[in-house]
Amino acid sequence: MIKPLFPEGREKCVTFSYDDGVTQDRRLVELFNKYKIKATFNLNSGAFGKHNPANGFDKPVTHNKIEASEVKDLYKGHEVAVHTLTHPRLQYLSRESIAYEIRQDRENLEALVGYPVTGMAYPFGTYNDVVLEEMRAAGIHYSRTVNATRTFSMPQDFLQWHPTCHFGEEEMEGLLDRFLDDKKDQCEQARLKVFYVWGHAYELDGNDTWSLMESFCGRISNHSDIWYATNGEIYNYNEAVNRLVFSEDKKIVKNESALPVWLEVKNQKFKVEAGACIRLE
Repeated sequence: MIKPLFPEGREKCVTFSYDDGVTQDRRLVELFNKYKIKATFNLNSGAFGKHNPANGFDKPVTHNKIEASEVKDLYKGHEVAVHTLTHPRLQYLSRESIAYEIRQDRENLEALVGYPVTGMAYPFGTYNDVVLEEMRAAGIHYSRTVNATRTFSMPQDFLQWHPTCHFGEEEMEGLLDRFLDDKKDQCEQARLKVFYVWGHAYELDGNDTWSLMESFCGRISNHSDIWYATNGEIYNYNEAVNRLVFSEDKKIVKNESALPVWLEVKNQKFKVEAGACIRLE
């Protein structure tokens, strides 16, 4: 049996996804950098610099957006992704408006960060078949929903990438225990595991959960058997795995991608360099 592994032969991965591009991201990025955790930040480029309150909390909380001028430096080492231009409920828009919201946001963000932006998170977590069609046409490769799986499975469809959980939900600590302790997660031992957490940084103000975030990052960081990656890095690595070409007897493999890929065969780990062709024995 040939089992794909994450980079450096790891079997676990952690990724975060945070929405809206709010000023609280500044503090959150500092925290992630402190613990060497990577995240994807989904931004509404049509809202940069706008100031608004955040509703739904027992105290005043801001929903102020960062300035366009700080995007490149603030999110350096992480990933910037589409969250649409103005954060509408996409399923209620015309096809033309859906395309504009996605494509214009993508174009604006690419001009700021200087690399192709191919990821996304759905505003309000809502979408339909037309939205999916327009995303594919706009060059979006993966997009996060808000549908928590409370598992660590790789997505069946990266355009409907369901996270493990929302940050701070009741089950989160139990999920972390299970993720870190393989004995508590025997049902998933045979599979690669991704712990995918999403949220909004302003919620950390509203719910007074900054200390919880620091504690969570401290527990989940600095594990030699975990790959800390952005959403895009996970997608790209999965694509590289899918491009592997095997001989009929599965004893030879060629890596036709530009990324090295790791495999396990009969409890032996192999690194297949980009462009390399090796024997798995």
